[in-house]
Amino acid sequence: MEKTISYKGFEITVTLDSVRAVSGEFRYGPPVGYVAVVSICTADPRRPIGVPIRLVKEGNLVFDTVDDALTTGLTAAQRAIDDKSAP
Repeated sequence: MEKTISYKGFEITVTLDSVRAVSGEFRYGPPVGYVAVVSICTADPRRPIGVPIRLVKEGNLVFDTVDDALTTGLTAAQRAIDDKSAP
């Protein structure tokens, strides 16, 4: 899953990496959580600002839901942009 939004002249993209459990038989099970991968680019021309950042919850835990991972990734990117543009 991926979500892209425009924010204050930047383009924020959050991509989710699913984390799967491995059974004792070495078979992959359903996703047990998600890692948010956040990228920030200038809008026009499109150029990356830094490198993508991988986000997890406190305690190095994966996000339980797609919505939690997307919301946290978007909020973190917006705060980073706001901090950069603050006087």
